[in-house]
Amino acid sequence: MSRTAPPVPDTLLGKRLHGADLDAAGLAAWFADEQEGYARIVGPADGAEAYGHANRFHAFRFLGERQFECCLALGAASGREYAPLAGRVRRFVAIEPGRGFWRPTIAGAPADYRAPTPDGRIDLPDGACDLAGSFGVLHHIANVPDVMAELGRVLKPSGVLILREPIASLGDFRVARPGLTRNERGIPPAMMERMLAEAGFSVVARRYVNFPGTRELPARLGLASAWDNRWIVRLDYWISRLTAWNARYWRPRLRDKLAPRSAYWVAIRT
Repeated sequence: MSRTAPPVPDTLLGKRLHGADLDAAGLAAWFADEQEGYARIVGPADGAEAYGHANRFHAFRFLGERQFECCLALGAASGREYAPLAGRVRRFVAIEPGRGFWRPTIAGAPADYRAPTPDGRIDLPDGACDLAGSFGVLHHIANVPDVMAELGRVLKPSGVLILREPIASLGDFRVARPGLTRNERGIPPAMMERMLAEAGFSVVARRYVNFPGTRELPARLGLASAWDNRWIVRLDYWISRLTAWNARYWRPRLRDKLAPRSAYWVAIRT
């Protein structure tokens, strides 16, 4: 007798965000799981993948020549992602759970490192910053809408938010996945932009990136980080742009995987 496959839950289809409806106890348990998860996987901060050129091409170039008084770096790690902003930011406030990453400076500017809170609250007054960045961090957080609201609160009007996040489920997060933390999952683009709008942001740029192979093949050939190579970054951008129509959250079949896996957003606090 044949068995009918169980239905795929809404969280795997991207209709609801896995973890977004947890109570206080659930948030605390998720936070404990993820607190040191990234640090355990990547090891020392200096071993983290370099995204220098990708960050410049997909995000920082939209800042023009603007200078910033304070940048909130959410999930900053060692601050390596912000190196292209050297000389443009007066100081950083870094929210980072892995204390082994903490440094006195980021991109040559003073950095005030702080541990995150399970509920996502940020200990800064309203409008304290004029720039914020979050690179591959929100998909580790359960209550993303609450954290997005906090980012909207601490950024002053005309402040800029830069995000980079996976946009697929990252496999079935109900089971253990090698190389991933227990709870991480991507965030569907439509859901991300709805949360941005609800937090008071207007999107000025969205760039699809990370087509399968453009990251992995250069590594197998012994090249330096694909995301710090201008030609690979541009090739990936154009392939991702051409295949963005096929991007879906749950990707169980091979043809589903032929699409960009991540996206950048640049948004302005209105």
